[in-house]
Amino acid sequence: MSKESVKRYHVPKKQFTIMILPHGGRGGTQLTISYLSLSLVCIIWFGITASAAYFISERVRVDETQKANTELKNKVTSFSKKMHDALELITATAELNTHLRGMLSLGNKSKIIEYSAAGGPSKLEDLQLSKILLETSPMESEELLEMNEKEMLAESWQAKLDFREISQYLNEKRILARSTPAIWPTMGRVTSPFGLRSSPFTGGSQFHSGIDIANLQDTPLRATADGRVVFAGWAGNLGKTVVVSHRLGYTTYYGHCDNVFVKQHDKVERGQIIANIGCTGRATGYHVHYEIKRYGKALNPTYFVNRSF
Repeated sequence: MSKESVKRYHVPKKQFTIMILPHGGRGGTQLTISYLSLSLVCIIWFGITASAAYFISERVRVDETQKANTELKNKVTSFSKKMHDALELITATAELNTHLRGMLSLGNKSKIIEYSAAGGPSKLEDLQLSKILLETSPMESEELLEMNEKEMLAESWQAKLDFREISQYLNEKRILARSTPAIWPTMGRVTSPFGLRSSPFTGGSQFHSGIDIANLQDTPLRATADGRVVFAGWAGNLGKTVVVSHRLGYTTYYGHCDNVFVKQHDKVERGQIIANIGCTGRATGYHVHYEIKRYGKALNPTYFVNRSF
């Protein structure tokens, strides 16, 4: 026999006999195993294999669970930071919102300025949320994170809407304020007030529709509000005159000018130099005739200078 041979013999007594013979055919080894013993060996082997498979699968499951928990903790940490940042933003927005509404005395005057306080989670609620997330399953935690994130986004959007409404309202107020005459057209001495006066030419009583401000020749004249030039030229007794139209029906007049630096249709801003003081037209000296009208009715200019809006 060129190799070791292994022979198995069936024994009627339900046994297996295994013989191992060397190459020379002498001194072989015989092993007899019963069916019962073989069955026990198989059962033990299967049990060990099944146990090993179970423990391996459990280990994999534990590793996956730990990995999921680590990811969830990272998400909780990240979300907590987002909540903290969003809370600071919303709190600052709410405080500024309240401050602006109080400062402007908005109250309940219109729908756009109704009070709408922006809420937000407290630090305690933030900690409670983190604890709940850690104590719940990953799926439930994901739902909680998504729910709270949606709530925070809703709060943030509401805050943005409040800001937009207030910003729009303030912009409208700013435009209206900038369009209302509110500064002196020039520095100088008021030589003739608004209302009834004695005419410097006839001595008789006459209504003066503006005020006269005297100063040196070529003293700059400034627009008293934002608007558009509707006239720049000679206007009879007023001489060289600039007329500026503003919002809300206001119109301002600057008469007896010397040099005029604007032309019809020009846009002007409050404080912009539009002309110099002169003595053109019917005048007794260098001054500007400054007049304010609203929807054609003359108003006392001294009521508007340095006015607060």
